[in-house]
Amino acid sequence: MAISSTADRQFINADKLVSASIANLEAATVLAATVQKQSADQFDGTVGQAVAIRRPFMLDGNQEGLLPGVGERTDGKIAVESKKESVLNVELNKHVYSAIQLSDAELSLEIEDFATQVALPQTDAVVNRLERIVAGALEQFSAAEKTIAGKLTIEHEPGNYIDIAQQIRFQISFMAAELTANNVPGSGRFLVLGANVAGLLMNDPNLTRVSEAGTDTALREAVIGKLYGFTLIQSNHIDPDSLYAYHPSAVQLVTRAPIVPPSVTFGASQAQGGYALRWIRDYMSETASERSFFSAYAGIAVVDDIYRDKKTGKVQPTKKIIRGIKAKVELKPTAAVPSK
Repeated sequence: MAISSTADRQFINADKLVSASIANLEAATVLAATVQKQSADQFDGTVGQAVAIRRPFMLDGNQEGLLPGVGERTDGKIAVESKKESVLNVELNKHVYSAIQLSDAELSLEIEDFATQVALPQTDAVVNRLERIVAGALEQFSAAEKTIAGKLTIEHEPGNYIDIAQQIRFQISFMAAELTANNVPGSGRFLVLGANVAGLLMNDPNLTRVSEAGTDTALREAVIGKLYGFTLIQSNHIDPDSLYAYHPSAVQLVTRAPIVPPSVTFGASQAQGGYALRWIRDYMSETASERSFFSAYAGIAVVDDIYRDKKTGKVQPTKKIIRGIKAKVELKPTAAVPSK
């Protein structure tokens, strides 16, 4: 069979290739899909420049009695509060990329579908880097209150995996309650489980399974159930014995696509679905090969909030991380009971 020309065998439309690659990236992410994302068509500035994200502000509110001389207001005036909007600065300090060199022989004889054989594996490499960046951000969460030094010690009879799973589920209920007590939104919460914790929890017969219907994405495939308002996700990018409970707004992930340099004749830069990506393809004459280069600038920040005092309801001036908490499961077998 005759070999088709290189032009026929390549994905020759740069814009379509980048668009398809971003779609692949979006479909392949798990952790990155659980956090809030910001993107733009191009990153305008030097590496390390911060992107400012406006944060909502909180007010105390006031009250008064309806009868004269009764209530908190004594001077006859309406109490007015000041707007105190804050800004979260996310520093774009990481260059996430995948570069691959393709020889003339490979391009001529082996590459029949550039998008599938080259772009898709490169996109997966970028996804791997983004997942690790998000995993590092989750580590900044505070330890859950119902833990000792961040550890959930599960005492169990050896081999009783149902009991272990039910004890883990019991501890998860405290994590849900802690987020609620901190006024963290209840809808859309995630609980990310390491491989060992996920394997143990799946032994719980009371775990609510999710419908198998839905889009074929890595996030959808990683969902193992619903529990206490959480969508439960398993991930191999975190410690296998850890779990993280949070609302998507707890972490802000920002990506910016670098510009396509004027000297590059073939490339594209796009943003869609909360992600940004650039691709350029250039010829390296010294090695008689072409380079395929996908890249993005990335930055991430864990949100710290002002918060209301649980007793008075008043806004506190200091900030702390309240939208995400973490714990680590530690199994402690109980001594076997001797048979009579």
